Amino acid sequence: MYEKTKQETKNQKEKQTNKTETVEKSEGESLKETIAKYVAKAVAEAKASWEKDFETRIVSEREDAARLATMSSEERAREEMERKQKDFESERQQYVSEKSEFEAAKELAAQNLPVNFAKMVADGDKEVMMENIASFKKEYMKAIEEGLSNRLKGTLPRVSKEREHAGDPFLNGLGM
Repeated sequence: MYEKTKQETKNQKEKQTNKTETVEKSEGESLKETIAKYVAKAVAEAKASWEKDFETRIVSEREDAARLATMSSEERAREEMERKQKDFESERQQYVSEKSEFEAAKELAAQNLPVNFAKMVADGDKEVMMENIASFKKEYMKAIEEGLSNRLKGTLPRVSKEREHAGDPFLNGLGM
């Protein structure tokens, strides 16, 4: 009888294990399916966005080509020159902003301030940038001091005013 109950218990444990594995597999599969749905949805949205951008770009280029076809050669050359000038100005502006950000980072590092704030204090004019750094440093140090004072707040240790050890010179020297 003991062996029979032992065998039944073993069979029940195997059934529970099989059920658990089945549930885990179905949960894993449903999780995979859910992730696949989200990924497919994100890809479809991104693809739609790319296609829309591509279509607007194609339409814009067609309109430009049609407009250029109706222009004379002088007008076309002038239009091309203006386009190149705009491209050059945008590249120049990007270069100036990167350079000023680099200079600001160097100055912040020289003053032992966090370099992460270089973008905030950077300016094309060096004098304005130095003013920005000075005001930033003032506010940054003020914030550090306030944070430190808040952390150091607490209760003062109690000092006994009674002189129990009047004969001890060491404790007398400490003011106790």
